[in-house]
Amino acid sequence: MTEGIQQRSGNGFMRPGKRLRPKPPSASQTGAELFPQLVWAHHQWERQLHSQGTAEPALEHAFHEKLAEFQGHQGRIEQVYWSTQFASAVAMTVKRGSMPRADPLHLREREDIVRFHRVTDWGTRDAPLVADLLNDCDLLAGRVREVLRGASQRIAMSWILGIAMHLLGFLERDTPAAARQREERQFVAVQRAKLAEAEAYYHRAASQAGRIVYGSGMLAGLLLIAAMGALAAWLLGTTDMSTHHREMALLCFGAGAVGALVSTLSRMSKPDQGSFNLDFELGRPLVRRLGVFRPFVGAIFGVALFLLLASGLLDFKPNPSAEPYYYGIAAFLAGFSERFATGMLGVAERRLAPSASPSAEPMDGAAQAGTE
Repeated sequence: MTEGIQQRSGNGFMRPGKRLRPKPPSASQTGAELFPQLVWAHHQWERQLHSQGTAEPALEHAFHEKLAEFQGHQGRIEQVYWSTQFASAVAMTVKRGSMPRADPLHLREREDIVRFHRVTDWGTRDAPLVADLLNDCDLLAGRVREVLRGASQRIAMSWILGIAMHLLGFLERDTPAAARQREERQFVAVQRAKLAEAEAYYHRAASQAGRIVYGSGMLAGLLLIAAMGALAAWLLGTTDMSTHHREMALLCFGAGAVGALVSTLSRMSKPDQGSFNLDFELGRPLVRRLGVFRPFVGAIFGVALFLLLASGLLDFKPNPSAEPYYYGIAAFLAGFSERFATGMLGVAERRLAPSASPSAEPMDGAAQAGTE
């Protein structure tokens, strides 16, 4: 066994005196390109070790050389299962990421790179059901690697690796040929159920991670809103717009953005109700960008509603001393509820162009109630 690595090997050792024809490394694998070479070097070394009781130093040196090269590229092997009958193995590596900078509160954790590696072609030639399930493990491991981070990523990847270890260990059982197909079906069915549990965990963890990334994007969007608000205040100061109207427009700009933030956070806190749906497999950069855009949508709705109310189209005449409160809450509601904003803008549309939307009137009554 190799020091510093959690390893497992099968129990079906090679019979003494049985000679195997050398085979080239597999060209089809999951993980790093160096992994098949490492598996082949280990297989040659262990085969001679178990068949003759000792191994040539050159084979052991070649294995440790490949191991050092592999870990230099992919990181430390945390867990590995070496097959003793075939040149096959499954492993999980963890490559340490760099510590996040400028994080005095330690809100961000180090993003290690966790990868799943597999070479099993030689062992699954006569076990198609096992081969199919191992392929499903590959697909789920790829999604876990791209979407999850931190502890949840390690937990999910270890779960998948454990299933792959059981599958590879099954191939080394001494099962009679007559009962092997039936036993394979039963074993694969049990492991497939375990993989479904791992996938359910992945979905829960990915959903929470997607919400966090989206929320961080919204906070970044609020910072951009503040910067744009300062720029807008300067630009509006160069126009003939009155100071009062400038202040009200900027108030509605910020209130709409805050309303959008509060609305999204409230819906994110209730995942069981399904009011917030996010495709977390879009990737962290894109999910974060979507979060950045959300406050801008609320801010635009807030300004649009201010312009609508200030124009007098809705006969809205609040007390002058209470205008900031009226406009502020109206802009907040516009950002908080897009239905409220679109409803108000729909009324303005019918006032400005009543003949342009003849079918809009029924929506004010019973027809609109049916869409609620």
